[in-house]
Amino acid sequence: TVLDSGAKFVVVQGLPPVGCCPLAKFLIPQFAKDEMGCSAVLNRAVMAHNQLLQKTLEEFQRKHGSDVTIAYADYYNAFKTIMGNLAGFGFSDGSQACCGVGGGLLNFNLHNLCGMPGTTACNNPAGLVHWDGLHLTEAMHRQITRLLLHKGFCKPSFAHIISRYRSLLKLLVH
Repeated sequence: TVLDSGAKFVVVQGLPPVGCCPLAKFLIPQFAKDEMGCSAVLNRAVMAHNQLLQKTLEEFQRKHGSDVTIAYADYYNAFKTIMGNLAGFGFSDGSQACCGVGGGLLNFNLHNLCGMPGTTACNNPAGLVHWDGLHLTEAMHRQITRLLLHKGFCKPSFAHIISRYRSLLKLLVH
């Protein structure tokens, strides 16, 4: 592992709720969707993965002790926080793909993906969460990053990691 190779600071990102991307929403029947219109089964699998990942990271932390800082970036809950308050984060739509075809709720067609003839990009990608059927817009990545870096969606926090790093630097310099 990178820890066995000498890494002292590692941030591991959990998975996002992939059941909320237009591709998943397109493929999943209505009865299999949750209250946000996302694939309930896919998101349950992601949550199980993220829980197992966190347990594994805790084991690595115990194994490597206080010389190492392992942080978990909670991408899933950062994403869900934004989806629960789209306008507050500057988004007008959380379902529709910016680049796609067909309009409607998703602007997504599995047989005519972004970049293929007939697809178009929206005029305001900064107002949408999804770029295409699977990828997020730059604006969504920016908001998630802000939550991870500054709003408590990373454990331990980036402020703690930076403080610890500076402390180690002082020890090395003096």
